[in-house]
Amino acid sequence: MKILTRIVLIILCGFMILPPVQTAAEEDSTQAVKDGWVVELGKQFYYQDNQAVKGWLDINDSWYYFDLKDGAASTGWIYDKGKWYFLKSNGVMQTGWLLDDDRWYFLNSSGAMQTGWFLDHNNRWYYLNSSGAMQTGWLLDHNNRWYYLNSSGAMQTGWLLDHNNRWYYLNSSGAMQTGWLYNYNQWYYLNSSGAMQTGWIYLDDWYYLNQSGAWIPNTIADQFTKVSNNHQLILVTAAGYNTNKAKIRTFEKVDNKWFERLNVDGFIGKEGFATVMSEGGKRSPRGKYTIGTAFGRYQNPGTQLPYRQITADDVWVDDSSSSLYNTWQKASENNGRWSSAERMDISAYNYGFVINYNTAERIPGAGSAIFFHVSSSYTLGCTATAQNNVISILKWLDPSKNPVIIQTPESELGYY
Repeated sequence: MKILTRIVLIILCGFMILPPVQTAAEEDSTQAVKDGWVVELGKQFYYQDNQAVKGWLDINDSWYYFDLKDGAASTGWIYDKGKWYFLKSNGVMQTGWLLDDDRWYFLNSSGAMQTGWFLDHNNRWYYLNSSGAMQTGWLLDHNNRWYYLNSSGAMQTGWLLDHNNRWYYLNSSGAMQTGWLYNYNQWYYLNSSGAMQTGWIYLDDWYYLNQSGAWIPNTIADQFTKVSNNHQLILVTAAGYNTNKAKIRTFEKVDNKWFERLNVDGFIGKEGFATVMSEGGKRSPRGKYTIGTAFGRYQNPGTQLPYRQITADDVWVDDSSSSLYNTWQKASENNGRWSSAERMDISAYNYGFVINYNTAERIPGAGSAIFFHVSSSYTLGCTATAQNNVISILKWLDPSKNPVIIQTPESELGYY
């Protein structure tokens, strides 16, 4: 009995000194708790409450994205809920401009990749295509409007010179303009491709646009059909037949376009324009005439025309019965060859030129000594204006440009 009691006591003591057996849950609770950033197998994870975070997480004011399957921090492009995002190499979500594979992208303040038009903080418009890449150069949007985005991607407004040296105009909304454009008090025309036109164009009528593209309104000379071989024109007009007040304008043809050079007041014959010219009629001839010799009582003022300086001996024969009718002669050489002639050495002829009226045929009695000269009043058949105007015209005239003078009442401008 004593032996049995001892055996029981030994067994009971053995149970009392055996170490306690731990459960699996108790074993896990003794391991290190994971919290914050953890690197496992070369990947970054972020733990909260010993659990790897998945999806988006704001850590110290920076957003990160953790893979939904294994929880690893993502880098590069990710697509989430219909939007693209970009995470830097350290996992931080990118915002603002991003250069990736030589293409620019823009990620808004929420990190989502932008597409289409957007206005940056500097009030500049940009366009990002359906892949998010920033567009440069010409862009045709969904409204069939053309825009131009410069090499920095910013939308251009105003005038644009492209790589083909063609000018375009982009309005304040950036859209390319076509048709007529009024800009800084000038009209321009942009064709259906948007390029600025120069030279002559035909729309509902003919228009001329200079080398800068500005429309030059047609002058009265542009409607003339009888001056196609002339590049300089003096136009003398009067309101009617019976007035001696005239308007004198000069025009020069450049690029087949007439440009007005001078517009001054002047005078014609005392009795106005003649229907039929006659010697002593005090009327001026109508018609288109070439320019003859330039003259003056002083040295050549700078004209390119043949120039003859008047002397006290110079006269112009107005004797209809003389064989020298309507020619310049020396009084000392008369010898009975004419009975009347006009003295040339007078103030009206300080400067002037011969209008070649009746100088070739020299029809007796049809009129003589038709000049363009200096005067402040009506003439006896010539055309006249102030001396400074006469000198300006003389300096301007260029024989190589085949200059002519047209004299007509305004009502008969259509004849030319």
